[in-house]
Amino acid sequence: MSRMIARYGDDGAVRWGELVGAAPHAATDDVALRPLLLQADTTASLLTQIGAPVERGPKVSVKASRLMSPVTPDAALVCQGLNYASHAQEAQHAQRKSNLIFGKAGSSITGPYDDIVRPAEAELLDYEVEFALVMRRALTARDRVTADNIGEYVAGVVLCNDVSARDIQFGESLLQWFRGKSYRTFCPVGPVLWLLEPAEVATVLEQLEIRLQVNGEPRQQASSQQLIWKPVETLNYVAAILDMKAGDLLLTGTPGGVTAPVTPKMVEIIKTHLLSDEARRDELRVEMTRGRPFLRDGDFVSAALRCTQPLQELGGMVNRVVDAPPPPAL
Repeated sequence: MSRMIARYGDDGAVRWGELVGAAPHAATDDVALRPLLLQADTTASLLTQIGAPVERGPKVSVKASRLMSPVTPDAALVCQGLNYASHAQEAQHAQRKSNLIFGKAGSSITGPYDDIVRPAEAELLDYEVEFALVMRRALTARDRVTADNIGEYVAGVVLCNDVSARDIQFGESLLQWFRGKSYRTFCPVGPVLWLLEPAEVATVLEQLEIRLQVNGEPRQQASSQQLIWKPVETLNYVAAILDMKAGDLLLTGTPGGVTAPVTPKMVEIIKTHLLSDEARRDELRVEMTRGRPFLRDGDFVSAALRCTQPLQELGGMVNRVVDAPPPPAL
């Protein structure tokens, strides 16, 4: 039987709990849960212990604002790019020929209702709603994932926002993305980890829906059925490259609707200034701001995840964008 697991602050301690009511969508929501009476500093440790019967405490109610990411920041974040046709088209990569894999720092993980901090050097702050697979066990080069055994490797799913500073992402030498996606607070996660039974995983991964709004305006919406590379083939692709461990995340990609779709002019700027980082960044800042504005101080980004068959609402995140404070005077 599937369970929704939350991680929350309780008088200075960090605890785990199993929801017994609806998953929250806002920081002010009340969350009914039963505390799990175990000691687990990491998501991996939780997954190890929760496979056996775990004693639960009496039901309590906490404000959703106390929820933390159910994935701890020791996790490796392996990400897919351009994995929906709608996003590939707006990025001028409609004819995909290979799976795009990149990394994001685990220290970018933040809670479902925490602020997203825009660093002073980033002018083009963007969002990317995604659902992520949470690994149940290690994945190595010796493993072969199939539709029949994927539940042995995947413990469940969680909602994520792959926040990206586009000018940093495209302004690094030879377009290295890691820095532009890895600032602290650049990966809100939660509000719950939907922990699935192994036999449920394959079916659930075909029935997920994600959506995102900025200040109430719909920006992104998609179904997992629209993924170009499905989880089974992606996990095998990743296994041929690197190891993953229990508690790690595989972010499965974002659909179309990001702030600034790639234009022919952007492609020309990148080609012309491939080896001139500052010129490329400065010209892209001009071109990419010709459309709607990027995220700014005071904006609210809300995202939600649900499963359609069986119908299961997994709640939502709301994150306010705030500018980083100025550095202290020397």
